[in-house]
Amino acid sequence: MAKLTNTHGFASQRLIARRCRLDDAETLASLMTEDISRWLAGWPFPLTASKATKIIKENLESAERGGNYPATLTEQANDLPIGWLRLAATETSSRDYELSYWIGEAYQRRGYAFEIASEAINFAFNNLAAERVIAGAQTENSASHALLAKLGMTRTHETLVWAAARERYEACQFWKLDKA
Repeated sequence: MAKLTNTHGFASQRLIARRCRLDDAETLASLMTEDISRWLAGWPFPLTASKATKIIKENLESAERGGNYPATLTEQANDLPIGWLRLAATETSSRDYELSYWIGEAYQRRGYAFEIASEAINFAFNNLAAERVIAGAQTENSASHALLAKLGMTRTHETLVWAAARERYEACQFWKLDKA
């Protein structure tokens, strides 16, 4: 499995997905809102800097073992965090990577999610030796489903997913894109 070894992983036209750092915790916590958290399994609201630090630490430790690429999203013009992205090898195959991401509300509706998710998929195929990228979204999250379709992904199945942020199972629709 590929390990996260550099600071700047990849970039899109306007964004950088760089290795997350512990000092991102406070800003990521300030970006988390109830409207964002309701669609995320692992990012609770309210989110304290201490909880954000724990999430970052867990992801960095997983990255050191390989198979996880946790990144803080920043605009190219500065290094201020605007969101989060993660590519993680699935438990069933080290060649299948799950894509997850979120963008702070002040930075939404600018096309950033599509832009950086497109580059993340390319990064997974070209740098992590992925054969397939998968992504899931709650069944009611029509905006995410539209984005996944726009990325060229196809629906595969629906299943219940444990949402630790709310301590319950939630129905999610999964999508996939196979390497061409």
